[in-house]
Amino acid sequence: MSALRLSLVPGLVLVTLLTVWALVSTVGEVQTDIGARVDNQLALDGQPWASAKIRGRTVTVMGTSPTLLAQRLAVESAGRVWGVGRVIDGSGVIPFQPSYTWSASRDGDHVRILGFVPSEEARLAVMAAASREMPDLTIENNLALARGQPVGFLVLTDFALKRLAELAKGHVALTGASLTIDGTAIDETRFASAARAISSTVPGGGQLRNVRVLPPLSKAFTWTVTYDGKSIEQTGYVPSVAVRRDIADALAVALPGVPMVDATQLASGGPEGFSFAAVFAAYQLARLSSGTLSIDGSLLSIEGKAKTVADYEMALAEVEARRSRRAIGVGIGSIDLLPARVDPYVWRADRAGDSIVLTGYVPSVEAHDEILGTAARLFPDLSVTDHVRVADGDPKMDWIGALKYALEQLASLSKGSVSLTGRQYDIVGEAVSTTAYSSLTEALKKTLPASMELRRSAVSPGAVSPFVFAAARAPETLMLSGYVPTDEVVQKIIASARPKFGPDRIELRLLLAGGAPDDFVDVVDVGLQAISRLQGGRFDLVDNKLSLSGIAVSEGARGDIESTVKATLPEGFDLAPSLMVAVGGDPLSGPECQAALRAESDREKVQFDGATARILPSSFGLLDRIAAVIQRCPIATVEIGAHTDSSGGTRKNQALSVERANAVVNHLVADGVRRERLNPVGYGGSRPIASNSKASGRAQNRRIEFGIVGQ
Repeated sequence: MSALRLSLVPGLVLVTLLTVWALVSTVGEVQTDIGARVDNQLALDGQPWASAKIRGRTVTVMGTSPTLLAQRLAVESAGRVWGVGRVIDGSGVIPFQPSYTWSASRDGDHVRILGFVPSEEARLAVMAAASREMPDLTIENNLALARGQPVGFLVLTDFALKRLAELAKGHVALTGASLTIDGTAIDETRFASAARAISSTVPGGGQLRNVRVLPPLSKAFTWTVTYDGKSIEQTGYVPSVAVRRDIADALAVALPGVPMVDATQLASGGPEGFSFAAVFAAYQLARLSSGTLSIDGSLLSIEGKAKTVADYEMALAEVEARRSRRAIGVGIGSIDLLPARVDPYVWRADRAGDSIVLTGYVPSVEAHDEILGTAARLFPDLSVTDHVRVADGDPKMDWIGALKYALEQLASLSKGSVSLTGRQYDIVGEAVSTTAYSSLTEALKKTLPASMELRRSAVSPGAVSPFVFAAARAPETLMLSGYVPTDEVVQKIIASARPKFGPDRIELRLLLAGGAPDDFVDVVDVGLQAISRLQGGRFDLVDNKLSLSGIAVSEGARGDIESTVKATLPEGFDLAPSLMVAVGGDPLSGPECQAALRAESDREKVQFDGATARILPSSFGLLDRIAAVIQRCPIATVEIGAHTDSSGGTRKNQALSVERANAVVNHLVADGVRRERLNPVGYGGSRPIASNSKASGRAQNRRIEFGIVGQ
């Protein structure tokens, strides 16, 4: 019995072990099967983020859910699998990000992507899109998972990455559904592509927030225009399509009908003020028979051959004017202009402040160096700027001796200029002292050396007291006499007088002198406006006292003139008016009256302030003379016909013409004409006298006509 027991025990142990092994193997297979089927179901139900952890028939759903709903749906998907006894939710949820941001930046061959994505799948999609759009770049992934993404997130990031791929350096960013794009395009093609994409609707419901896409950067930003007299070629870089169009328009105006080849490329990196400098240069080609314009960095250079001497001088004057204005950004570089034919042969030296500027021509390089050495010797403490050119055509005289003599006389001026035009010599300026003034005056009375001929001498002895200036009006002539401080002031006074006195000849009897009162030009402008309304008008300015005389057309006109002068006269000046009222001349018949009105209106036009009915003060004198003519036609009825051009629409023009006719009538009534004798009529644009297709024609159509309509 014991032996039997001993033989049965090992067998029982072996059977037990085999049974346990079978049970364990079966459980393992069941768990593996359940796990595979749960994972498959999760994938089929669109929850690839979730995975199953199996213990017996208990399933624990693991992973990080993109949303709370996805978390619940994953648990439900696992519970529907056959054989699952219990489902435990062991998953987490991606955190919610209230301010949902995403960005990508590119610098060289490196791209860095930051911010949030809603899922691992979205992360993979974003990185795949970045690799697809920028396959040769290193892409750095710094994305974090977060909920709160805008609708259409992947569509928006794909659009943004396409734009980043068009930039050599830049940044794209999403804040919610708002897209920011900032950077510099790789080339002009991609710049145009970005512009088209940005101008259209952003996909995915996005909105553009801030956009700044610059043309491709050029490290050597240059621009050149070459004109050979037959065609224009434009090369280099321009900062925008708008600037390219502005330059082309300027070239078309400067050289109408000349064919042009535009090979410029868009680029950023241009100097500030490039557009203004390039357009300025383009207009200068109108003065050249051939030439080259260039902007290299921040310097504008012009070289070429002028069509005429006047073109040469004007081009230099405009360049110097731009230089003196110290335009921001692009300065003046090399100006290498040659006249077509130097006749007359000119030279000039200007002294202002602590500088001497030499311009003009000398016959050789040796002569150029000799004149420059003379200037350095005579003006050792001043800066000498040399713009003298070597050119043929010097007159048959001792040209270099004449220039040295002129420089010696310039040394006696504190400011001013000396110049030669052929043999003719001009000297203008203010002497450094009374002694220097006397010496210059005596020297200029004698025969000049080197066959020079004195053409103009306007050397002032410095400040004068009293400082006097006068303007007197005679038939068809305005006489200006007395002292002015500079030639520039003379030009300002002429510019002020021209619109007030129409075609009247302006006769100048002016001397340069120091000691002008402050606001001198403003006071002269006030006086000119006043005498433009006075028959035989005159004003005299003696230091700070303005005397005014003349004949006004009516008491109303006289009062208006005096009150206007008092109101506009700068502070510190006194007015002494001596105005009379009279209407001169015998009565006129109807035809004589019409002829007189036509003569005045043909001579000048009534001017208005833009598209308004406000009469410009420069036309007050004309209307005063019209009033004087009408008062000599005591029984005539005068139609005031106002006409416009075609701009602005029919109704607007009709209303404007009525307002302008009434404005003229009101002025004439204020000048003493009875209102019942005046018939204002607004014709609008119904009676053009020229074509409205051109500015000159439209200017002719904007007019006031005065006609006798009854006796």
